[in-house]
Amino acid sequence: MRPAPTRILLLLFLLLSLSSLAAAGNFTRCLEEFRKDPDAIGGVDSRGHPTSPAKAVGLTYTTCTARCGRNPESFNWGEFAQLFSTWLLPWLALTTQLPFCSKRYDDLISG
Repeated sequence: MRPAPTRILLLLFLLLSLSSLAAAGNFTRCLEEFRKDPDAIGGVDSRGHPTSPAKAVGLTYTTCTARCGRNPESFNWGEFAQLFSTWLLPWLALTTQLPFCSKRYDDLISG
């Protein structure tokens, strides 16, 4: 019997593997095609207000499901790994270097 964290990681890996096999919609490409259609309706600006297709940065849910489908977009591991290593890992490294607080002045000046 494997420990619970190992089982959870295996289940997560299995789910990520299966999700990439499913037919996925490319929402970036779908939005680009929407912008090219001058008669399209359902585009929104960055605040969620209706706008023309050329200025749209997003779609309403109804328009998105009608034009792009309901299937999720596949997970891009390369993009995630790059963002994770660029933003989160340095913060984790800096946080682990913080001194432990023992209510003494020496902790503030420790280096």
